[in-house]
Amino acid sequence: MKKTILSICLFVLSILHIQAQEIWMSYDLKVKKGMSEKFEQAAAKKTRMFNKTAENAIFTFQYRDGEKQGQYQRVVGYKDWDFMNNQNPNGKQQKYWRENVSQYIESQEGWKVWERLVEVSHNWNPETTFKHMYVLRRFIKPGHNQDVYNFLQRMKMVREKYNYTGITGVFKVLSGGNTSEFVICQGFNEFGKLGEFEGTDKSLQELYNEMFGWGAYRKDSRTYNRALEMYSRTTQRMTFMEELSTKL
Repeated sequence: MKKTILSICLFVLSILHIQAQEIWMSYDLKVKKGMSEKFEQAAAKKTRMFNKTAENAIFTFQYRDGEKQGQYQRVVGYKDWDFMNNQNPNGKQQKYWRENVSQYIESQEGWKVWERLVEVSHNWNPETTFKHMYVLRRFIKPGHNQDVYNFLQRMKMVREKYNYTGITGVFKVLSGGNTSEFVICQGFNEFGKLGEFEGTDKSLQELYNEMFGWGAYRKDSRTYNRALEMYSRTTQRMTFMEELSTKL
């Protein structure tokens, strides 16, 4: 009887977790040579016409370095499964995009669906704004999810306790790609200034060890790094494209 009750409780909790998931979507696109200005004008016009509110908001970033330098990323965020269920691939804005914007695009990657891992993100909310973003892309080895989440969650605990001013969003792929992939997005306004701890000059490592014991940072970070696939530690710099994004 006790096992049955426990099984029911776990099932209910799993349903609640699925319902509470914060869904994001993104795709990358490459513009034809010499067409960047025309693309930006057309995409900005489409955004002003069809993406005016939080319900239909879309945001655009441009890669500033790496293999995709100069390419764009379009992002939809803060959604749930109801939003996904109500999508119409043949709607008016999709039709407008095909007829007025796609002519400037050389190629694009398909949509990826992400879950934002709220429990390990910090200062990432609808009111948050920033000009630039570092995207740290990682892949987790099979069976090592907990090693990664433990380190990320402990860092969040340190940042919350000492009022870290930086912005961090952590996202994991649900569909459209490798489901062991996750990204750590760090938003900021000035290069070289990702954030600081209020009221202390101590580093993250020092504060981490104070909370979790001497040598905890080295031990947990080593475990975290061993949980990641080899050669899966890329970092890319992106800039927020205000004119191609919803103004909230």
